[in-house]
Amino acid sequence: MIPLETLSSIINLAIAMSTPLALAGLGEVYSERSGVLNLGVEGIMLMGAFTAFHFTYITGNLIVGYFTAILVGLFLGLIKATLSISLKVNQVIAGMGIYFLGFGLSDFLYRTIYGAEYVTIQKSIQVPIPILSSIPVIGPALFKQYPAIYLTYMLLPLAWFILYRTRWGLALRAVGENPRVADTLGVNVFHVRYLAVLFGSAMAGFAGAFLCLGVVGLFYENLTFGMGFIAIGLVYFGKWDPLRMWAGSLIFGTAWSISTFLQDYFTKAGYPTATYFLLMIPYIVVIISLIAVSRKAKAPASLTIPYTRE
Repeated sequence: MIPLETLSSIINLAIAMSTPLALAGLGEVYSERSGVLNLGVEGIMLMGAFTAFHFTYITGNLIVGYFTAILVGLFLGLIKATLSISLKVNQVIAGMGIYFLGFGLSDFLYRTIYGAEYVTIQKSIQVPIPILSSIPVIGPALFKQYPAIYLTYMLLPLAWFILYRTRWGLALRAVGENPRVADTLGVNVFHVRYLAVLFGSAMAGFAGAFLCLGVVGLFYENLTFGMGFIAIGLVYFGKWDPLRMWAGSLIFGTAWSISTFLQDYFTKAGYPTATYFLLMIPYIVVIISLIAVSRKAKAPASLTIPYTRE
């Protein structure tokens, strides 16, 4: 029988680990709904993480760290949008270019500025919500969290509402399905796609910042460990729906949290080598989940297809 305190800790960590995926996945939902696939999410997350780490370190202000991470996400998103929308470069190639740029540049800048020095920052703290955090098990798990997680609680339902219940959301979905018809009806296809890609990239930068400032508290090479690509996969798992994608991120976060607690258990029991297998559990869960839903997933009809006005 799992002690209630341990169960609460597992749920708490699961939510924390799922949040970077949920934020990056939300941005990618919007980008792909507009017809633009951004495989550069991982690289943008890494650059967001490094930028947040660096500016938090030199200013001592977490808000500055988050803000600069979002800005670098917007900048890389502008590059991606220009390549894929204006110049009509193959979206897969452009996205992978952004990924390699973010991966290499973040590591290069960290090594250039900090060298071999082991540098940490004072990361974000978990803030309890009065009364709600006192609820047994669920309270400490859901309502004693990082401020960025509370923002995520509000942001994802709001993003769902905008996508399905507003005129702009309708225009976004129309552009992703049939941009020519949308253009005929007066929708500026290029404008919508640019905004969607910029929003998606900003969310990826924010996701990387939270991973660094909220979960880890330091930066190192390949900090994200493939989370950007997993976020893209979760978009398919969620069938391009923000709330379904969020559910998928929670599945990954729960698997990661359980594997973390099992690693600690087996290490104390004298089986440290078991941790190498346990590290695979979250990724195996994602693969199985994607296989289970991939046959029924239907992408936006114009995804990866550039649009040219006649």
